[in-house]
Amino acid sequence: MIRWWSADFHVIHPNIIRYTQRPQLKAGDLDVNGNWISSEIAHRRADEMNRMLIREANMRVKPDDMVVHVGDFACRGGEKGFMGPKTNPTDILKQLSGTWVLLGGNHDEQNKVRSVCEFMACEIAKYRVGVQHRPLQDEEAYRRWQSLSSDERAANPWRDKMSDWKRNREFRLAAYCRESFDFMICGHVHNAWKVRKVAGVWHVNVGVDVNRYMPISDQEVALIYEKAVRGQRA
Repeated sequence: MIRWWSADFHVIHPNIIRYTQRPQLKAGDLDVNGNWISSEIAHRRADEMNRMLIREANMRVKPDDMVVHVGDFACRGGEKGFMGPKTNPTDILKQLSGTWVLLGGNHDEQNKVRSVCEFMACEIAKYRVGVQHRPLQDEEAYRRWQSLSSDERAANPWRDKMSDWKRNREFRLAAYCRESFDFMICGHVHNAWKVRKVAGVWHVNVGVDVNRYMPISDQEVALIYEKAVRGQRA
């Protein structure tokens, strides 16, 4: 049995195709404002994306293998997307080879797929690893943001969208992870980066957008981390 890792499938979510420039996006699909020219085209491209993700996963994952999907398996409804795709995320899950363990992401609450948890700890090779969908919250970066002018803070409002109670909880979690793990596995950031130190902890992004739209193995995850530690490009 091989254990594989992935994240951010976003099945049945047309807009993720244009947000992250997935290969299903074709010339003429978007209008001058960058929006889909029609819901028909959007749904067609989402169906093509779903088939690609199933195909690429099944090329690597065998029936006896396990895949840990680290959040945002699907995105239903009108949340930054188009209403009306008839595909059920559970139907796609049934077409995937292997046993899939789904961690919760910020889009998964209404997707009718069962997430087992939002955080987990495991071992990969000789490393202790924490796993969650979002990267850890960087307390120092937040304090630097607080020192900016009001105009500069307004240009980066995302740092202020969390309650003080929740933010302090995230800072405590980051402190725990710095003491407990060699590195973190995450998703959420799509194609922004593949490996980066956040809140003092190395993070490996197992999302499909930086991993050729397919799951990666324990061995591949460890190699990405080791190359980052050695100062090489992953």
